[in-house]
Amino acid sequence: MSASQTKLSLMATFLLLIFLTSSAWSEDISALVAKRVSQDGKTLDLSGLNIGTSGAKQLAKMELLAGITTLHLQGNNIRARGMKALAKSPHIAGLKHIDLWGNLLGDLGLKAISESLYLNQLESLKLWKNEISDDSIELIVVSGNFSHLKTLMLNDNLITPVGGAMLASASVFPQLLTLNLFRNDIGDGGALAFAGSEKFPHLELLSLGENKITDQGAVALIESQNFPRLKVLDLAMNLLGDPSMMAAFKVNRKGKVQIIYR
Repeated sequence: MSASQTKLSLMATFLLLIFLTSSAWSEDISALVAKRVSQDGKTLDLSGLNIGTSGAKQLAKMELLAGITTLHLQGNNIRARGMKALAKSPHIAGLKHIDLWGNLLGDLGLKAISESLYLNQLESLKLWKNEISDDSIELIVVSGNFSHLKTLMLNDNLITPVGGAMLASASVFPQLLTLNLFRNDIGDGGALAFAGSEKFPHLELLSLGENKITDQGAVALIESQNFPRLKVLDLAMNLLGDPSMMAAFKVNRKGKVQIIYR
């Protein structure tokens, strides 16, 4: 087979895979869902199946969801329309944990979560890599759905200093233990807002790695007295120099809080 024929063959295979992936869940997914429920009927794991918007809409109609407390939907490409369908389903009222990593939800998807009548018992919400911007954060901080939330994962999104400051001043997370904002763009503006915030009295882990934070924001965070239960402050992969390292060394030496700065 010539080089050109090999390239054509690979291209044809690639296009076929795209077609199969995009159309795989145009049929009924109820049998698949039934196989993915845990023995106790409380966990449904559909990770990496790429059920798409169509699959999410089917899922939203299934009464089986009524007993589910933990839903894994990472890597399913459900997008905003799929999330909107799920958020309107009365069957999800018992959900406490939902993982939506890599679903391209965007701001409209998070709007659906924030405004849902049925997602008000969540204890963990994982939204890695969903193209979430400051517009989404504005919706989160006025929502009444997150008063039970203990874990919020917003890493690998599009949050700027404006969004960071909005999160820092939000009063909607009274029970939050873990906040992950790794690899966003909150900068010193967001870092300083968190350093001065008194809204997170129970926070144990704050991850702000790779956010373009400099010594100004980092030292303020390290020296902040506003996180009485903090155990880990992750500032790795930022723009830190000697002032941050010295401040972190002093805190780490006391052993009450671990500062990660490299």
